[in-house]
Amino acid sequence: MHIKRADILKQVQSRKDEILQWTKKLIACPTENKPPDGYEAQGQQFLRKECEKIGLAVDMFDPQQVPDIKNHPWWLEGRNYPKDRQNLVATWKGGDHAKSLLFSGHMDVAPSSPGKWKMVDPFGPQIKEGKLYGRGSADLKGGLAAAFWALKMIKEMGFQPAGNIIFESVVDEEFAGGNGTLAARLKGYNTDLAILVEPTRMQVCTACMGAFLGEILLTGTSGMPYMGFDIPNPIYGAATVIDLFKKWGKQWAQTNHHALFEEKGKELKVLLWDINSKTEGEFTQMGTPLITKLSWIVWCYPGTDENTFKQEFLDFWEKKAAAEDLKPFQLEHRFTYHYVRPWETDQNHPAVTEVVDAYKDYTGQTPKVTGAPFSCDMAVYGAIGNMPILILGPRGGNLHAPDEWVLAEDILSLTGIFMNLLSRWTS
Repeated sequence: MHIKRADILKQVQSRKDEILQWTKKLIACPTENKPPDGYEAQGQQFLRKECEKIGLAVDMFDPQQVPDIKNHPWWLEGRNYPKDRQNLVATWKGGDHAKSLLFSGHMDVAPSSPGKWKMVDPFGPQIKEGKLYGRGSADLKGGLAAAFWALKMIKEMGFQPAGNIIFESVVDEEFAGGNGTLAARLKGYNTDLAILVEPTRMQVCTACMGAFLGEILLTGTSGMPYMGFDIPNPIYGAATVIDLFKKWGKQWAQTNHHALFEEKGKELKVLLWDINSKTEGEFTQMGTPLITKLSWIVWCYPGTDENTFKQEFLDFWEKKAAAEDLKPFQLEHRFTYHYVRPWETDQNHPAVTEVVDAYKDYTGQTPKVTGAPFSCDMAVYGAIGNMPILILGPRGGNLHAPDEWVLAEDILSLTGIFMNLLSRWTS
């Protein structure tokens, strides 16, 4: 049973205000992730009620309760999961006569601080000049809303899928998480095609970057330089490290290439995101500090080997440690969190063609098939769930920053595209 494009378009247009008002309610749920804790409960309970209203079978579960998950090499230690921090998986039973489909997103959002919000309160979403503002609007509640409404409306239109459809909202994706996604895959919620609704600017992404995270610790001698005796300051040493990181980043970008990431803005980058001169619980005197720690992220393309990267990275710093400004300090390198693995789905897979055709049929435009210039859980779906996984989400801006926004029109367009895909893929 196929639903005609004209009928889908009419349904989306007639209910666009309802869709956007519902999306505002979802964004208004303060579901911040502040490791080791996360506060997704209100958003997940909101979705649970909405899924049950339309007759979906809902399973909610704590990631750490999945058997043997803590022994899995992709499990990230150190996160807390109280009883109300649960994954939500909603199933629409079709059958075994057609291909199954998964729509997936994460409920957690980046913290609303630091920085001052000027357009709206973080959890007081508003639409201004076509942009829906609010924390998590683009990353990724706009996409999550489109997926839910695609299921809701096509179900209300009387569509009967011949294959199973799953809609899921996982916890703990931000801050290099992944445990929620891993739990859903290990529990068996895997399908013939998965669509991850991260914000891709309406591009169909068959690949994403990976990320390495770590720290460089400079240790010297603390104290106050009385009586003319100089004490090398690790903060000054950190200035040298920062300069070297810029050189490393330039070298890393120039020596790594991938065909799906040739578009401007998709080159590899490095990020220094924290600098600190005291250990946890330490009182810092007014003097030369003992240590200075810098935290970093390095992104990578699909095909990057973890061990090869680490060796290349450490070799670079071993050579640079002999630099005059770094000689007085002991340098220690720590790889933190875990390797957020890149992923690439074969562009020749029939699922890619089906998604592109569903997009083109509904919008009249051929989407760009490319790579997503960010790291996410894509590899968990592909490697652990053994699914062809694509990323498709809206345009937006200020992700992880004040005044985050998503284009309201893209939420509506995605709803129609997803309805079209549901009709074609699961009939």
